[in-house]
Amino acid sequence: MGEPIAFGDVSATLSPVERLGRAELEALQLRRLQRQVERLWHGNPFYRAKLEAAKVRPEEIRSLADFNRRVPISTKADFLADQKDHPPFGRRLGVARERVTLVNMTGGTSGQGQEVYGRTDHDIAVQGYLHLLPWFMAGLRPGQMALNCVPTGGLTTGGWGPPEGFRIAGATAFHVGGTLSTDAKIDLMLRFGEVHFIYASTNYLHTLSEAFRRRGIVPAEAFPMMRAIHIVAEGYPLEWARGIEQFWGCRLHEGYGSTQGAGFIASTCEAGVVRDDGRRGLMRLLEWINYVEIVDPDTGLPVAPGEEGEIILTNLDIEGSPVLRFSTRDRARFVPWQECGGGRAWNCLETGTIGRYDDMLKIRGNNVWPLAVDTAVFAEPEVAEYVGRVFVDEAGRTRVQIRLALKDVHAGMGDEARRTLTGRLGQRIKERTNVQMELEIVARRELPEFTYKARRWTDERKEGLKA
Repeated sequence: MGEPIAFGDVSATLSPVERLGRAELEALQLRRLQRQVERLWHGNPFYRAKLEAAKVRPEEIRSLADFNRRVPISTKADFLADQKDHPPFGRRLGVARERVTLVNMTGGTSGQGQEVYGRTDHDIAVQGYLHLLPWFMAGLRPGQMALNCVPTGGLTTGGWGPPEGFRIAGATAFHVGGTLSTDAKIDLMLRFGEVHFIYASTNYLHTLSEAFRRRGIVPAEAFPMMRAIHIVAEGYPLEWARGIEQFWGCRLHEGYGSTQGAGFIASTCEAGVVRDDGRRGLMRLLEWINYVEIVDPDTGLPVAPGEEGEIILTNLDIEGSPVLRFSTRDRARFVPWQECGGGRAWNCLETGTIGRYDDMLKIRGNNVWPLAVDTAVFAEPEVAEYVGRVFVDEAGRTRVQIRLALKDVHAGMGDEARRTLTGRLGQRIKERTNVQMELEIVARRELPEFTYKARRWTDERKEGLKA
């Protein structure tokens, strides 16, 4: 495809793009976009048809603005229809069938179906690199011991990419996600006694931390060599992040990625998820591998700095089943490179606040984002977990119930303290959502334990999420 990625010494690979000014980086993006569009025009029937329908030819893409304005958006529904009409990969595969050496599929959590991605050897190398690079930025180095708590294998990029990333990082990796219980993971860590790095979902790190507390073990004391913890998948309140850093004695890092992006699309640098001044940190976009636009989902126009919008994704260096202006339905806050510091001219996303437009609940005329409730609930240090339920009662009223579980150390909290906690939480949730919710404290065993992505909300109304 030209301008290949160099895989080898990570710092040597990273240094050239770190030195690029913004104009130089955008020139590199444009060259790779033009190359990708040209390749898809000649070898990908799916995108050729979309470009022809939009009356745009490759030679007419002379700037990033041309690309943003003229190339049509593709959606999950487009991909699913293509796969159905031309199974199993659809016409968007874009490479010879015999070049496909790995099949990835999306998790299907949206309920709409699973997208299929056929990847080449080159794409597998990119996937490994897109996992290694964020961990290197967080401090992982060859020979260090890494605990991978994300379930491995399966069909998603998130299950296959991490082992490849740790392999090319030269780390000593333990892939314990989905194979060992939480207590067995802790026993393994104590047995080896030296752990430098942990990779986990936001929710599983919460579960792991609570298990350490239940056993009376302080990780900061048991593993003083810990360099970093890297999380992915869900949002969180700043209070929780600060508590995690104190409990573990290291910086907390975050990445944003997807199967469509072939791995991480953005990640924190050395600074982590909390800035020195206490504000939320920044995930830097890996812009020379994936081109990201943040747009208003209603108008399609770019959002202003500091505003939230939808992530529109384009692969710059993927051959098999590439995405071109793909509507992710992920919501993020855009922060321009000038506000990031550190000398890199890469645009950023705010940490801890990425959510799904599809997750929004319409309740009594209000748009309720689960992340807003997460942020309110987990700001309380006593809370271990919660689940939410929206339903219509016998009187035809829409009601919202939240069931909370306390951490073991607070399980003996008295009735008055419990009433104070639920009252304070109920008020905070009302302020954030404009919806009054009913709160109840239950035993921890009555709530699920999430090992990867959490699905805390159920909508039992007949009209579902569109109500």
